[in-house]
Amino acid sequence: MSHQWILTPIIIPEVNAVMFRPGASLNLFNGRMLIMTLPDELKHRPSGLISLSDQYLSGVVGDERASKPVLNLTIDPEPPASFMKKPKFKRWTSDEYLKWVKSQPCCVCGATSDDAHHLIGHGQGGMGTKAHDLFTIPLCRVHHGELHKDPNEWEREHGSQLYFLFRFLDRSAALGVFG
Repeated sequence: MSHQWILTPIIIPEVNAVMFRPGASLNLFNGRMLIMTLPDELKHRPSGLISLSDQYLSGVVGDERASKPVLNLTIDPEPPASFMKKPKFKRWTSDEYLKWVKSQPCCVCGATSDDAHHLIGHGQGGMGTKAHDLFTIPLCRVHHGELHKDPNEWEREHGSQLYFLFRFLDRSAALGVFG
């Protein structure tokens, strides 16, 4: 059986290999990239719609994790804490969501992200605390380091973290991450 995937092959002739980067419409790709020996049938195709047999996909197609949302939000219209005069706020955490955020490209440069950056400043976090895991954006190691070194300078150069967070949450919702 053969599957149609939109991949951008990057041919590496020095090692007789091809690296496939997922295209914009490829939202079921679990990994960041696929590297394999260059198949003969791809040597003359620069990019676009490529037919790959099951042996190249290693079980990614039909993988149960690929078809499920990363996060399934449920809404409680009357949470008990909302009836308390001074409720203790709980930080929302989700390892699955953070794993998915790290798998997305850096919000600034589009490179492979290494970190899920929790929003700092803007009333989120504080001494010894962190923003909710929902308030994270994917950043590469370089941009994440620059942001923590000097948040004000970083925002002057690249824009507000809130802008990147809003765009990322909008994209995440549109991709069906939240269920």
